[in-house]
Amino acid sequence: MQKEMPITEIVKKVCPAVITIAVLKDLPEIEGFYNLPGLSIPKIKGSKKVETKIGGGSGFIVSKDGLVLTSSHVVADHEATYSVILEPEIKYPAKVLSRDPINDIAVLKIDGDDLPFLDLGDSSKIMLGEQVIAVGNPLGEFYDTVSSGIVSGLSRLINAHSEFSEKSTRLKGLIQTDAAINPGNSGGPLINMRGEVIGINTAM
Repeated sequence: MQKEMPITEIVKKVCPAVITIAVLKDLPEIEGFYNLPGLSIPKIKGSKKVETKIGGGSGFIVSKDGLVLTSSHVVADHEATYSVILEPEIKYPAKVLSRDPINDIAVLKIDGDDLPFLDLGDSSKIMLGEQVIAVGNPLGEFYDTVSSGIVSGLSRLINAHSEFSEKSTRLKGLIQTDAAINPGNSGGPLINMRGEVIGINTAM
């Protein structure tokens, strides 16, 4: 059985494989706003559309050739395109291979070689009270944000509201943790003390 590691070692191992997912759409270019009492209306600049970031979340690489796991609600827009950001200057276009909204999991693919990746653990062996680490990139700006806590509940049932739409989804069988989960952390990994992924951060 793999030995438990100090949090600093786990973070050093895990963070290179935790990525930001940018949600992109072609939208009309805006050159300013008409400001009316209690209302602000955008000024559209011609008919040209520009690629605009409309949202984002976290994810993590699980194979050296570029398979990525994230939350389904992060990539729920079928009309958007998606980009995976490893570092501010290293970006890859991403293809959504599958979405599972019932379990809030999605699989993406980026084209890369010898990428950093995370090992998957066995979530059926989680024990109440065991220590865990949540990793993500909140708001797509704060890279490698780490929080720690314990498994404070198992097999939880919640109604989760998406950050990107008004839809509510009923999720069951969830791991509850008191490790801080922030907006934009959705899709990031929940890690055990052996450095293995045992869950995906999905809701606050």
